[in-house]
This record gives sequence, C-alpha cells and structure tokens, in this order.
Amino acid sequence: MGSKVTIEQVAQHSGVSLATVSRVLNHPELVSSKTAARVNASIRELNYSSAVGQYNSAEFEGDAGLIMVNIPWLDNPFYSEIVRGIRVAARSAGFDVLVSWDVPTASAVNDYCAMLRRCNASGIITLSPLEAETIERIDSTIPLVQCCEVNPEVDVPFVTIDDFAAARIAVEHLVSCGCSRLAIVSGPDTYKYARGRMDGFLSVAKAHGIDIEDGWIVRVPDNSYGLAHSAVCHMLESANAPDGVFACSDTYGAAVISAARRAGLTVPGDLMVVGFDNTDNAIMTTPTLTTVNQPRYRMGYTACNILLERMKGAAAPQSMTMETELVVRESTTRSRA
Repeated sequence: MGSKVTIEQVAQHSGVSLATVSRVLNHPELVSSKTAARVNASIRELNYSSAVGQYNSAEFEGDAGLIMVNIPWLDNPFYSEIVRGIRVAARSAGFDVLVSWDVPTASAVNDYCAMLRRCNASGIITLSPLEAETIERIDSTIPLVQCCEVNPEVDVPFVTIDDFAAARIAVEHLVSCGCSRLAIVSGPDTYKYARGRMDGFLSVAKAHGIDIEDGWIVRVPDNSYGLAHSAVCHMLESANAPDGVFACSDTYGAAVISAARRAGLTVPGDLMVVGFDNTDNAIMTTPTLTTVNQPRYRMGYTACNILLERMKGAAAPQSMTMETELVVRESTTRSRA
C-alpha cells in the first residue's frame, strides 16, 4: 500500500481514533504502551509512510536509515567487537549505526523514545539491563533486539550466552588447578551477567564443599579497573588470602593480577586468576590472563541480522544463546599439586 496509506486507514486498522494515532506519532508519552504497540504494529503492516523508520519495500536498498546501539558504558572494551559486528551487518543492508551511551529508565523512557524519533532511528539493539516496561515502551516505538543483557519478562528477541554454564567451566578450571580457597570479583546485580556468573561460581564451590569467606565475594559498582584494584588489594591484605580468583570480566582480572603483585604474591604461583570476555586486556597483562571467550563479533552481527528481520516484518525471529570457550593462558597452571 506504501505512501498511499492514510492516517485514517491506520486508525481503522488498529481500532483507535485519529487523535490516538496522531498522539502515538507525535506525543507517545500520552498513550499507553499497549495502545502504542497496536498502532505501531498497524503502521508497520500497512507501510504507512509517515511512520518513523518504516520502509516501503521488503528489502533495504541504498542508504536505508539508522540503527541505534544502546550501551551502558562507553569506556568498557567489551562492547567494541559487538558494535563492530553490528556495524558490518548494518552497512551490508545500507544502514548507518549510532551508539547511545545511556541506560534508559522507566521514568525517562519517554524522553529516550523522543530522541529515537528525532534521530529517525529505524531499530535499536540494546546491551543495557532494562526493565520490562522500558523494553516494551521502546519496542512499541521502533523494533528492538536485546544483546548480552536479557530481560526474560518480555517476549523480545535476544542474542546472549549462558553465563551460569560459562562461569562453572571457569571455576571448575581453578579447582582442577588445585585451588581450594576461592574468591570472586563481580559487577552489580542489576546485570544478568553478574547474577549468572555469581550463581555459577557458588554452585561449583558448593559441589566441591568449598566455603567462601565473606570478604572474598567482591562486588564492584561498574566495570572499573580502579575500583576493582582497590577492593582486591583490601581482600589480599588478610593473612588467609584466597588462592584462586574468578574475575567476571578481563578488566577485573587485570586488576586482580596487579593487586596480587602489590601484595607480594606471584601469579600463578600463589594466586591463580581466570577472567571473562577475552578482550585485549587478557593478553596485555603479565602474566597473560586465562579467560572465557565470548564470540562478541558474531553476537553483534547476529543481533543486527535479527533486528533487520524484525524491521522487514518477519514474525517472531528466533533468539540465540551462543557458545563460549575457556582460553587457558599463563595466569593458571595445572602444576601446583
């Protein structure tokens, strides 16, 4: 139907008034999320030409538009390969990519959606831990795909890993190397990755009958090397220090290695360390860091392709949980026994 579709047809198709359709297009903060979702679904189905980010053909040609990528931390090296994968997939379909550094909250989601409309964004990939209401509100404005961080309360496609299973493999490796006094450095519980990796760590400790000292569970407010370094230095000051640390990111892992050196401990002689993500930080430390590899480029590339399918109107694109692998380097050894 393309550009010939009128706002009256959109209103009739979605079962609302003309005024309601106008509010969805211009002032969505005044409309309930369910009504906005219904109207936007009609807009996409009818290819109403005034809708933000919608197109008149099933395939994208030329400079099709803009894809937004929402990340919670601009200075976290973990996101770089994911964004690169997104950009390659987006450009192959004629889209540009814009990165948004923010964590939209329920109270600010209307302003965030207004920003998306101003940018004329066609779709969004979010790597932030968002509330269900926030995801639904954004998804009612433009198609959304979750990447890494997943809220299971919403029926929105995602690409992620099994953090619990990956953490178990990492901690089992520490145990197999002879570690019996285990510690963990993790991020805030608002993140799926932090909850899953903490649960995996604790499950391995329980399975091997290893008691975890209260001071050996370190939670860092964000992926900050400085904050992690300070907290681990304090942990290693005790006479009964751990002999194995599971760091839930390579940034944390690098901080543990540095803090151990400051405390006069050798790695892996006195203390073994396993990180997570397999970023460049893992090979820049001395010794190099054993870590869990996430297929970050493929995660971003796949998330973008799922988004493109949603933007073309594909019904319920399939979500994906990708495999991880342990990469053993110099910060662990099997020779301690």
